[in-house]
Parts: sequence; structure tokens; C-alpha cells
Amino acid sequence: MEKRGIDISHHQGDIDFDKLKGNIDFAMVRTSYGAFYEDKKYKQNIAGLERIGVPYGLYHFSYAKSVDSAKKEADGFINIIKKYNPTYPVVIDIESSSRTSNLRQDTLVDIADTICKKIEDAGYYVMIYANLDYLNNKLNDSKLDRYDKWLAEWKGKPSYNKPFGIWQYSSKGSIPGINGNVDLNVSYKDYPSIIKSNKLNNNDNPVILDKENIISEINYVVKKGDNLSKIASKYGTTYQALASYNNITNPNKIYIGQIIRVPNSSSGIKPSTYVVKKNDTLIDIAKKYGIDWKELYNKNKDVIGKNPNLIKPGQVLEI
Repeated sequence: MEKRGIDISHHQGDIDFDKLKGNIDFAMVRTSYGAFYEDKKYKQNIAGLERIGVPYGLYHFSYAKSVDSAKKEADGFINIIKKYNPTYPVVIDIESSSRTSNLRQDTLVDIADTICKKIEDAGYYVMIYANLDYLNNKLNDSKLDRYDKWLAEWKGKPSYNKPFGIWQYSSKGSIPGINGNVDLNVSYKDYPSIIKSNKLNNNDNPVILDKENIISEINYVVKKGDNLSKIASKYGTTYQALASYNNITNPNKIYIGQIIRVPNSSSGIKPSTYVVKKNDTLIDIAKKYGIDWKELYNKNKDVIGKNPNLIKPGQVLEI
């Protein structure tokens, strides 16, 4: 049973999901990369796919250089995916980068195994994405054989000699609703049935966001000039509570781009995102949350585009 799909990230820009509908069977969405940065389009992309009823999986691009950094990446990834119910695999993307190209083979294998085990232990169907060279020469170890593979090999026929479940066969696909190139994939397994029957990926306990988009916790991205006390004050809690909740051993050491998780039980916390609905306007949304529409627009220029009067259903705005 073959299904045709794509993988998407912020590199595809704003996708017209209404045009995309009917042209693919599934999609793989990049949520994040490194330790720890969120893809700025992942919420919008997931919301769009859910709206048009296309099943999806989620993936994280790893920059881990050690087992310790692999654990941190896995924790951050799990914190994102636990908010969703993907019916395709949850994937760790391991490929050459300026940060990891010089890693020894045994180190890279340990990194992949560490991340996969943590994700698997959290209740997800885990998969490894890599190109043919990496699968043959960097990740060719028996301890990784039990993990499903997503092969990247851009040619007419795959040549990998071990089992794999998804094949990325092109990086220059063209699909209605997406401007520019997009990766094309074929899936050989009925992942939705496998994942649902085994109650994986939160499918035994579906994550449901209410109409106000209230979530169990907020992901706060550390900015220049931030400290833990300042962040705690913003959300009506203490730096000690945030340090404990995030397993931060030294509260005086946080870094720009780090994700600080804030539990939604803290007083005064508002939803961190809003999914645009039909007939919404930026002014109406801003009034709803007691903020200025210009402030809301400036926060979401990369999502909305140049015209603040043109917002589209399914867009995910940061509040």
C-alpha cells in the first residue's frame, strides 16, 4: 500500500492548504531543530493539515554532538509533540551539518539511539531520517536496525539494502498550494493503522485544544536581556518553580533561543497562540486578548505577510 506525501517546514513559506487538499496522502512537518529552536511555521502547518484532514508526522533536525545534548534535544522534541496526535511517525532527522560532520560513527550511532529510545519510551512510533550515505556508512549499526527508517535517495529507484518505511525520492517536487520546490515521499506502510492499533503518538489519549486554544503549558523562547526571574514574573510564578519544572540546575544560566516551559496552572497565563477562524480580523483578535492590533501584527509578520488586513483561516498567531 503506497501513499504519496511531502515534508514541509518554514522553507515552504505560507502554504495554501485549500489548494493542497486532494494532492497528497500525508505530510511530514518539521517542528524544530538543534537544542532548541522551533520551526516558525510548524504550528501553522499542523493547523492547516488538520483543517483539510491530511494525516501527518512530525520531525526534528538534530544538531546533537554528544549523548547529553541528544537527551536535551529529545526532551524538547517530546515537549512539542505531546500537544498533537500525529498518525504518521515521529522522526529524528540525522544528516550532515557543519556542527556534526566530524563526529565519529560510534558517537553518531549513540546519539541516534539515545534520542530514539527517549521518544519511544514516551509512547511514540519513532523513525530515523537520513540519506543513503549516512544509512550505509554512519548509521549502519545493529543497535539501530530495530528503528524504522525514512530514506532520502533522490533517484528513480531506491538502492538501500535494509528495510525502510518511507522513501524521499525528490527534493524538487511541485505541488499545488506551495510556491517553489518541495520534497516528495512515498510511504510503504499503513502508519495510521499501526500507530492507532498500538495506541501510540497520543492516540489512546487524544490532545484536544478548546475553542480558546488554551494549552497545558507555554513554550517561552528566551530573548536577549531575559533572565529566569524576569520570565517568571511575566507569568506570575517564581524562578525556582520554573527552574524545577525545566530541570535547570543553574537558574542564572539560560541562553538566547532556549525554550522555557511554563505550566498553564500558573496564575494569569493566557493562551500563547490563536488559530485564525473564518471572518476573524486582526483588530477583533487583538481586542479579545487585550493587546494592540499593531503589536499583534508585528509579532506575526512572518505568518501574516505584508498586509495586516489579510489574515487567513488556519494561520497560527503568537499572542
